[in-house]
Amino acid sequence: MSILIKQAEINGEISDLLIENGKIARIAKDIAEPADEVINGTNKAVLPAFYNLHTHSGMSILRGYSDDKELFSWLSKDIWPMEAKFDRTVIPDATKLALLEMIKTGTVGFCDMYFENMQDIIMQAVDEMGLRALVSIVIMDLFDDDMRKKKMKDLEGLCRLSNPCPERIIKGISVHAVYTTSLDLMRHSAEVAKEYNMPLHIHTCETKKEVDDCLAKYGKTPIEVLNDSGLLTDSTVLAHSVWLSDKDIDIINEKGCILVANPVSNLKLCSGIFNYDRLRKKGCRIALGTDGCASNNNLSMIEEMKFLALLAKIESNNPTVASASEVFEIATKGGANALGFDAGEVKEGKLADLLLVDLNNPLLIPNYNLISNMVYAADSSVIDTVICNGKIVMKDRKVENEDEIIAASKVLAKRLSVM
Repeated sequence: MSILIKQAEINGEISDLLIENGKIARIAKDIAEPADEVINGTNKAVLPAFYNLHTHSGMSILRGYSDDKELFSWLSKDIWPMEAKFDRTVIPDATKLALLEMIKTGTVGFCDMYFENMQDIIMQAVDEMGLRALVSIVIMDLFDDDMRKKKMKDLEGLCRLSNPCPERIIKGISVHAVYTTSLDLMRHSAEVAKEYNMPLHIHTCETKKEVDDCLAKYGKTPIEVLNDSGLLTDSTVLAHSVWLSDKDIDIINEKGCILVANPVSNLKLCSGIFNYDRLRKKGCRIALGTDGCASNNNLSMIEEMKFLALLAKIESNNPTVASASEVFEIATKGGANALGFDAGEVKEGKLADLLLVDLNNPLLIPNYNLISNMVYAADSSVIDTVICNGKIVMKDRKVENEDEIIAASKVLAKRLSVM
C-alpha cells in the first residue's frame, strides 16, 4: 500500500511525503506519483510516532482498581490476587483496550511484560491492530521449586510459539525482578535468551527497599545480581532503574543495556526519581515508558515526556537539562532503536511509523516550536492520524472497531468487579 501526504509541515517546511512498502520513500515539495491513498496534510505536521519501552498491556483493565498504595502492598494484596483470576477470556479484550489507547495517544510500538502463557493472544491482538511490540513471557517463581520448574516449561513453550508477524513483533523474556525470581531461574532465563536470541525485559532498582533487601540477601545490588546471572546484554531493557550506584551504571554501560524511565508510575508509587542528568552524562542508553495502567493510570507518552523533562530539571536543579528536543528523541527514535526498528525520524528510507498532528489544535498555537509544544503543551487531542509500518491505524482520530473494543472492555470490567 502506498500513501501520499500532501502539503504537510515536515521538518519545518511544507512538503509532500510518499510512503511505499512500509517505508518513507520520498519527501519533496511536489510529488506527482499516484498513491493508493492521498491524505490532505494542510494545517498538519508529520512527526515520528512514539515507542513505549515499558508497560503491561493487559493491566489497562485494572485502571483505577487500586490506587494510593505502597508498591509491595499494592502488588501483593491487590494486583496479584486480581490477576490470579485472569484467564484466556480476559486477555484479548484487556489487551485491545491498551492497544486502542496507545494508538489514540500516538504510540506504535511497545515493550510488553504480560501475561503468563498468553503470549499467543497478545501477539494476535498486536498483529490485528497493526502495531509493533516486544511481547515477552513473565518469569518469576517466588522462590518456590515447583513454580520454578513450571516456569522453565513455560519458557520452552514460548520458544516453540509461532510469531504471527515477525516484521512487527519480537518475542522476548521478562524476568520480573530479583525479589520475585530465584537465581537458578534467572540463570536459566539468561541461557534461553542467549540460545534463541531473545531480548530481556526486567524490573530493576525501582525502590530503595528493593536495593536494600537485595544487599541484605545477596551482598550485592540488583544490577550486580542480574549481571552475575548473565541477564545483562545490549538487548536487555531495564525498567525503572531509579536507585543505581556508580558501579551499577558502569556495569550497565559496559553491557550496553537500555534504561527505561517511568516517571509517572514512580511518582505515584513514591518509588523515586530517575536520575536523568547523571545517567545522560554517563552516556547511558535511555528510553521512556509509561508502566501499566494500574500504576500510571494511562499509556500517554505525551504526558510521560513532560514529566520526564520536568523531573529531570528539578532533580538536577538545572532548567536546561532534558530539553524538549532531547526528550522527544528519547520517546521516538530512542525507543525505536532500542527495539531494533529503523524508525523514529521523518527521513527517507526510515520505517513509516508516523503521526499527523493538527496544527489548528489550540494546544499547538502559537507554533513557535512544534517539538516544545509536543513535550510541554500537547495532549492526545492533537493527534489526527497514526501510521505504523506504512499502514494507517487511525485517521481523523478514529480507529477501526474502537466502539466494539470499548463496549467489550466495559463488559469485562463489570465481570471482573464481581469475581
